[in-house]
Amino acid sequence: MEVDGLVTALERIEHAARDFMNPPDRADPSAALLGVLADCGRALGHPYAIDPGLDDARSEASRHCAAVQENLSAVMEEVRQLHLTVSELLPSLVRIADRE
Repeated sequence: MEVDGLVTALERIEHAARDFMNPPDRADPSAALLGVLADCGRALGHPYAIDPGLDDARSEASRHCAAVQENLSAVMEEVRQLHLTVSELLPSLVRIADRE
């Protein structure tokens, strides 16, 4: 891959990562989702003993809620790290591309 193509790919990745972390048209939906899951997930974890079938479904929802929280947090951190790495790499590659 030529340097220009690499720079273009990294710029696209950088923009996509930035937009994922801070969408341009609204507040951060990922952080909002994490906040709601943290606040409401605790309610799902409490056994209500209303009906065995409902308790099973509530328990399953609670497990999914916890998994989403964990995975989304991990994804957001990986995207932040990717954005940081690409942002540090781009200036050097742009200088190299400008020389060619």
